[in-house]
Amino acid sequence: MADAPPNGQKPPPLYERKKTPFETGVSADKAIWNAGGRVVLVVLTLMMVGLALYMAMVLRHPLTSVYVIAPAVGAVWFGLRLFMTMTPKG
Repeated sequence: MADAPPNGQKPPPLYERKKTPFETGVSADKAIWNAGGRVVLVVLTLMMVGLALYMAMVLRHPLTSVYVIAPAVGAVWFGLRLFMTMTPKG
């Protein structure tokens, strides 16, 4: 048992895992969805709402037109993503 470390310590690992250039030590969740990410989602949501309202009220497209439905669905999508980023993680 010449290879056993003294005092019952764990043996050193066979290799050290090197960090890739993309790893910063901060979890990806916190790095991506910080305040800057939320601001982007708020801006995108407001832009989509504004575009849907503009198409419906100014250009007088019907509410069932794809020109109104597509930005409205985009606004719902970005709003949902914003809501998901703001909920606490258990």
